[in-house]
Amino acid sequence: MKDRIHKIIISNKIAYIFSLIVSFCIWVKLSTSGSESITKTITNIPITVNLSDSAKEAGLKVFGLDEISAEITVTGNRIVLGQLTKNNISVFAQQSAGIINTTGNYTLELLARKSGQPMDYEITNQVSPRFINVFVDRFQSKNFDITPNISCSTDANHFVSVADLSEPNVIISGPESVVSSINRVVVEKDIKEKLVQTTNLNDLSLTLYDENNRKISSTNLSFSVNKLDATVTVLSKKTVNLEAVFLNKPKNLNLKGKRLALDQNKIEIAASDDVINSITSIPLETLDFAEISLHNKEFNLPLKLPSGVRNLSNIYSVLLKFNTDGMQSKSVKVNNIEFINKSNSQIVNSYTKIINVEVVGPAWELRNIKSEDLYAQVDLSSKENFKGVTELPAVVKFYGDTSCWAFGRYNVTVQID
Repeated sequence: MKDRIHKIIISNKIAYIFSLIVSFCIWVKLSTSGSESITKTITNIPITVNLSDSAKEAGLKVFGLDEISAEITVTGNRIVLGQLTKNNISVFAQQSAGIINTTGNYTLELLARKSGQPMDYEITNQVSPRFINVFVDRFQSKNFDITPNISCSTDANHFVSVADLSEPNVIISGPESVVSSINRVVVEKDIKEKLVQTTNLNDLSLTLYDENNRKISSTNLSFSVNKLDATVTVLSKKTVNLEAVFLNKPKNLNLKGKRLALDQNKIEIAASDDVINSITSIPLETLDFAEISLHNKEFNLPLKLPSGVRNLSNIYSVLLKFNTDGMQSKSVKVNNIEFINKSNSQIVNSYTKIINVEVVGPAWELRNIKSEDLYAQVDLSSKENFKGVTELPAVVKFYGDTSCWAFGRYNVTVQID
C-alpha cells in the first residue's frame, strides 16, 4: 500500500514539473513574437470628402462615396496591429475643399492618417485606390408614379388587365441633374407563356427613362421602394345583349318589333368566372315613360355595369330611339287626386283641383281616353312630420290596363294639418 502511494506522489511531481516547462516555453514564444514586426492590410475604410463652406452654402453634395471604400497596409507590433480596425484609419481627399465649387465630376487623390489610439504603427504604402471619381451636385427628392409595362398574352377566351402594383409611386432622391431628367418610372417584365389565370409577380425592379425614352442609370440614386410586386389579373370574356329598362311602362304596350331601336345591341365584357356566369345581359339606365313623347323620343342612356365587370367594347352609352308611328297625343284634365302613405293624424287638402295632362298612345286607343280613366297619385311618406302648405310631385296613372301613358312631370299644392 505504501509503495502504491509513493508511486502516485512521484507521478504527480513529474506532471507538475512538465507543466511548468511547457508554460515557460509558451511565455518565451509569446514574449519574442509580441515584439515581432508584421504587416497587416486594413480594408473597407470609409472615405471622407470635405467641402468648403461656400460649396455647402451653395447646396452642393458629394455623391458616390457610399459605393466605394479604401484599403491600406500598415506595419507594426503584432499585439498593436491585433487591436487595429478600420476605425483607426482616416482616409480623405484633402485637396477637395478648395477645388470643388460647382457641380460636375471630380477626380480626387486619397490620403490616409492615423486616427485615435493606438498610434505606434506605420502606414507603409499609399491608399488603394489612390484616386476616386465622385459626382458633385445639389440634392433633390421627387415623387414619381410607377407605370407597369408587363408584356404578356392569353387565349381568345380570356382578357389580361393592366397589372396592379403593390406600390403606386416611389420617391427618388439623389443628384438634382439626374432626378430632374427622369421622365417616367417603369416596372418591366416579359412573360413568354400564355396566361389563363391571375398571376402574381414578385421582386420586380424599377427602370428609369428620360423624355427621349433612354434608360437612366440608378447610380447615386436612392429609392423609397427598391422592389415591388405586381398582380396580372386574367378574366373570362363574354358577349352579352344590352337591355332597355323602363319605369311606368304601359302594361299593354308592345315594345317588340320596330317600336324600339338601340344603336348598339351587344358588348363584350370580362369578369371573374363566378361573376360572368351570372350575367345574361347588361341593363341601360332606367328610362321613365313620362319623358317619352311624339317629339321627345331619342335618349342617350348610360350602361349600368355590375361591380367587377370590365367593358371591353369601350361603349358606355347607347342611343335609344322610340318609334311613335301610329301614335298621337292629347290633353286630358285629371281631377281625381289620391294620397298614399298618409298617417292617421294628417289632414290633407289639395289646392290643385285639376291637372292638364298630355297623354300619348296609339291613336285607336287614345280617342277613348277620358278624364275618369286617370288619377294623380301623391306620396306623403317624406312629409310625415310636416305641417303647412307645400308642393309635391304627382304621378299620373291609369285605372285600367292600357297602351297609353302620361308625358311630363306634374306637381300639386297641398296643405297638411
